Amino acid sequence: MSSGFIRKISPWPARSPEDKKKGSIFIVTIFSFFIFSVLALSLIFLSQLYLRLGGYRKNSALLDYSSENGIKEGFHRLMQAVSGASLPAVISEEKYNQLGDNTRNAEPRIVEETLGLHLPVDIQETGERMTWRSKTSGLLEKISEGETFFSARFKLSINSEGGLKNFLPKRASSLETRLEILAGHIPLPMIPFLISKNMDLEEKENFEANNPIDFVRRPDNLLVPQASIVGEGLIPQDAAPLLEKALDIKIFRPQDLTNARLRAALGLENSQEPVPEGVYLIQNDLGLGGIYIQGDVKEMITAIEQDFQVISFQMDAGVWIIKFSPEQSKTYFDTPDGARAYDLVPLGFIIVSGKIESLGGGTVDPTGNICLIKDKEVASILQGINLTIIASDTVNISSHLLRQGVKWQEGVPYVKEENAQLLIFSTGRDFQDGQMKEGGITIDENAPQEIKIQAGLTAQGEGFKILGEKKTVRILGSLQTSDYLSGGSQLEITPLLLFTSLKDSSFSAPATAEPVLFLSSFESLEWKEYY
Repeated sequence: MSSGFIRKISPWPARSPEDKKKGSIFIVTIFSFFIFSVLALSLIFLSQLYLRLGGYRKNSALLDYSSENGIKEGFHRLMQAVSGASLPAVISEEKYNQLGDNTRNAEPRIVEETLGLHLPVDIQETGERMTWRSKTSGLLEKISEGETFFSARFKLSINSEGGLKNFLPKRASSLETRLEILAGHIPLPMIPFLISKNMDLEEKENFEANNPIDFVRRPDNLLVPQASIVGEGLIPQDAAPLLEKALDIKIFRPQDLTNARLRAALGLENSQEPVPEGVYLIQNDLGLGGIYIQGDVKEMITAIEQDFQVISFQMDAGVWIIKFSPEQSKTYFDTPDGARAYDLVPLGFIIVSGKIESLGGGTVDPTGNICLIKDKEVASILQGINLTIIASDTVNISSHLLRQGVKWQEGVPYVKEENAQLLIFSTGRDFQDGQMKEGGITIDENAPQEIKIQAGLTAQGEGFKILGEKKTVRILGSLQTSDYLSGGSQLEITPLLLFTSLKDSSFSAPATAEPVLFLSSFESLEWKEYY
């Protein structure tokens, strides 16, 4: 039996290694082509996406700009009107009553009258691809009634919508502002600087050139203070309304304040004889009134002793000193005839029928003497104290008058609390017979070269004068005067709110002789973007 083997024959021809290598390259080539194709398509897609995102981002920015343009244009239009309306505008009693009725009905008529705008204010403009439209409307927030005037506070809203040509989405923005308008016989200290004197255009230009005045704007008020020059007659020529309240009597004319009536108000015996020279603390059924002074005051000094307000009056007939503390409800009155004590405090009126030859702040030394201080700044008006000094003749300021709590940093005043006031009013007329006097308020030539006065000053008669050379007078408050003579000195005014309420202002301040409209504040509140 022969041996052998069976040979299997494959039906497919055998592949060589070279063929296997070629097949692998082909597969790799196809796969690489696929990968690069996917990457290329992805890059094209991402490029288109980035282009679209860039376009949307650009359009979104343009929408922001267009909406912002509407706000800016509306605010610019409003600011132009506000800047041109800050001067007091004299109105008739009939107009004042009409505006009062309109405001109580929440109508913005007083805003339109003051700003010279008709609300709502619509603005529509285009620029390149952008379009914008803004609308300014007013809403009454609050009305406060004083005795002879009212205050209206309005919120003015500027709403804007911006768009692009051939682009559907819009962008909206809004800006809230607030303004306050006073109408009527307003307290004069509300006006930062007023000259009530007839001047033609050339005289006004010469006045501004020869009398440099700097105004320091409060950071919370967009209004830029400025000199208000109006015709004669806006500052009252007498203090009858204030004397009525201080003496608790009715005075329709100066001649109504007869010797007999004045003596009765001061608690003196009934007589037609003139009131003797001296200082009188008024007392009535309600307690203590103000202080009445008959005759010229040689020197008047205000000072602080612990929680007592101290005021001394030096006259030819002697020295009077009054000390009172609202916190303790105590008053001590030292006179040439003796001392008295009360468990009450007086009203903040000091009425001087005559001149104040020297007025300033000082200190109380350890021996109890009250000394005028000129070589340094001292606070001499106690926090929470309201003083109104009314003189029929000249008031000569010879030293600093500063309220407690104010600090000056690099010439700029900072007030922590505005809860005290000092008002000085020289009427330039006799209280009883109405005869003209020299009057006015002067800065003494021997006063500090840089003197600071934190008060509202109102000067009739000869007006406001700065004596001496190259002085700097810084007033933290206000000044209203019938004339102003700088003598080449510098005047700086920082407007300051002098009243905590309208009731306070009606009680203690002289008011405009005629009804006026006055824009007292304008502020920006909030800017919003709506996406």
